[in-house]
Amino acid sequence: MKNKITEQFISVGDLSIGMSDNIIPFVDTFADTSLKLFLEDGSILELEFIDSQALKYTRAETDDSRYSVICGYSANSPRKDIYFIDFVVSYGCTASVSVILDAAQQIATIITAVLPNAEEMKIPLIQRAKSDLPLSSVNLSVTHASVGIPFGSSTKKHEETTELVGKRMVFHYSSTGVYEHIYLNKHFYTWHCIQGNEEGLADTDLCFYYKLAENLYCFIWIEKIIPTLGIVLEDLDVMRSYGKLYGYETYETGKVSNFAVGSFASFLNQTEYDLK
Repeated sequence: MKNKITEQFISVGDLSIGMSDNIIPFVDTFADTSLKLFLEDGSILELEFIDSQALKYTRAETDDSRYSVICGYSANSPRKDIYFIDFVVSYGCTASVSVILDAAQQIATIITAVLPNAEEMKIPLIQRAKSDLPLSSVNLSVTHASVGIPFGSSTKKHEETTELVGKRMVFHYSSTGVYEHIYLNKHFYTWHCIQGNEEGLADTDLCFYYKLAENLYCFIWIEKIIPTLGIVLEDLDVMRSYGKLYGYETYETGKVSNFAVGSFASFLNQTEYDLK
C-alpha cells in the first residue's frame, strides 16, 4: 500500500493565520511628505504620502508615459534610517511594490512583483522546464534608485551578497508558526515548516540576497507551487526578521493577500528538534 502524504500546500490567504504576531509597529514618519525616486533604468517614481496609511503612487517611464494611483501602504523601520515601505498598486494589473529606503545614503531598492494570470498558472512545471521558463510564475524585478537626484555611475546600491549562504536558521513568527530556512547557494534556499498551517511541508525555491548594512540583509523568494512573493529584512544583530508575504488569497486568481510578517530568529543545529 502506498503511503499518502496528508500535508497540503495552502493558499496565501490561509497562510496569513499565525504569521503576523511578531511584527514591529508601523511608523508614520512619511505622513505629509513625498519621495522622488530616480531608478537605474531611467524611470521616476514619486510617492506622495497623504497620511500614515495612504499614498499617491506616480510612475513616469517617459515624458509621455505617466500614471498615478492612490494606494494603502505600511511602513516600518527595523534600523535607524532604514525603512521598509510596502503597498499594492492596481493599474491595469495588480502589482506588489516594496521600497527599502536607506535614508542615510539616500538610495533605495525597489522590489516589484506581478502574480500570474489564470493561463500562466495552468502551465505545468514540466512545460516550464521544457520551455526554459522560470519554475515560479511570479514575475519579479529588483531595481535600484537614488533619492531626490538622478541615478548616476557613482550612485551606491544595495549589492547582492552570499554572506547568508550556508547558514541554517529558524524563524518564530508566532507560537504556532515556525519555519526553517536553509540557504543553499546564491539562487536557491529550502524552507521547512516545523510548526503551523503547513507543518511538515518543505520545498526549494528561487531566492535573492541583498546586503543593506552590516548584519542586515534583504532576503527575497518566489515560490513555484503556490505563486508567492516573500520579502524579509533579516537583522542578525538582534536576530529578528521583518517583511511581508504576497499572493492570491485563494487557489484562484482574483483577490490578493498582502500581509506583514515578523519573527524572532536563531541559528539552527540539526539536532535541536525532532522530525515528525
